[in-house]
Amino acid sequence: MKEILNEVMERIVPSAEEENRLNKVVKELEGKIKKYVPKDAEIMLVGSVAKGTWLKNSLDIDFFILFPLRWNKREMEKVVLDTGKKVLDKIWIQYAEHPYVRGYYKNYRVDIVPSYKIKSITEMKSSVDRTPFHTEFIRKNMDDKLKNDARLLKQFMKGIGCYGAEAKVEGFSGYLVELLIIKYGGFLNVLKAAIKWGKKVYLTINGDGKKFSDRFVFIDPVDLSRNVAAALSEEKLELFISAARDFLNEPSIKFFFPPPPPKIDDDILEKKLGNFIGICFKKPDIVDDVLYPQLKKAASNISSLFFSHDFKVVRKAFHADGSAFIAVELESKNIEDKKLHMGPPLKSKKHVESFIKRWENDEHAIGKPFEKDGRMWIWVRREYTDARKLLKDKIKDVRLGKHIDKIKSEIKICEKGLKRYKKYWYEFFCPLPPWKR
Repeated sequence: MKEILNEVMERIVPSAEEENRLNKVVKELEGKIKKYVPKDAEIMLVGSVAKGTWLKNSLDIDFFILFPLRWNKREMEKVVLDTGKKVLDKIWIQYAEHPYVRGYYKNYRVDIVPSYKIKSITEMKSSVDRTPFHTEFIRKNMDDKLKNDARLLKQFMKGIGCYGAEAKVEGFSGYLVELLIIKYGGFLNVLKAAIKWGKKVYLTINGDGKKFSDRFVFIDPVDLSRNVAAALSEEKLELFISAARDFLNEPSIKFFFPPPPPKIDDDILEKKLGNFIGICFKKPDIVDDVLYPQLKKAASNISSLFFSHDFKVVRKAFHADGSAFIAVELESKNIEDKKLHMGPPLKSKKHVESFIKRWENDEHAIGKPFEKDGRMWIWVRREYTDARKLLKDKIKDVRLGKHIDKIKSEIKICEKGLKRYKKYWYEFFCPLPPWKR
């Protein structure tokens, strides 16, 4: 285990040269940003670079511009957007609770975010106002050893596929990783604790906070009313616990740097996708944290459409890069043209009469209601027996999400076209977790 961890450290801890290069760029950037920021605003480096927990070859730099409370949000946003345009290359506007700028500077990806300069969390006007407090808390509570342990845990989670609180991943945020290291005192200690986590986990560092119904709760030490792990899904939590147990039993470099999933021959992939059907469309110009909740909801609503017409749904899939798709796997794309519909028990005479009256002239009824096993029944003709036709006819009525609904006219029914998302499907169909490939 020691040899493995040492090898990982060599691959993820930035060299002195890399640190110097980054610090030089940070200093340059700060000087350039300062020229365009009002004198009563403060520039603050935040995130993993500021905390000293960034991974080697991670080229992300986050700056916050802290404005006095008297500034309104539109004024703050204008300053930040104008600054980004003058300082960064290839910029684009990102949206969280309010707009911020993302761009590049000497191959580093840079975010410039407006925030309020507050003395206490009680003055907070948006969630980003907490971030400077997070940065300061980690800096004050981590020595160099713990920082490197945080790097180990981040890489471990990246390797197994549960690092990142964004909607696409629903895993552990960088801040949550750092808090776990502080809480348990090191990388291996976190893994040993994780395999003992039960059905309900409630963690704190500096006292109890608000009560939450989530299975996994880590109270934010700078805001006791917040669960840092709110974005963590049950699936990713279980994945981490399973990986922790396996690593402690049989350590391997694969947990940190897993091989890719095996490729699938085109003809085999086509067979595996045989009962999948869905929609394909151009990815809306929005960030993944806005898009993925809509993809997830749309997949659920499309599944409900199939279920309501008697198609059995096996599982769902959705993905976005330059384009996007939402697909549902069905037990079969074609079903029988009739079904047996159950009516009331014979002893409920009033309901029996209503049932007979309801179906005697219905266009979907096949024959007349009949008695069997102590209740009424009727054969009913299904409206749809072909899943393709159902989706084609009804997709216009399905709620797909605010931004996807806007491009409904461009949406195409997708079956064979799903095969082109090969990398996604290789991962989707791989039966083994990353570290066992």
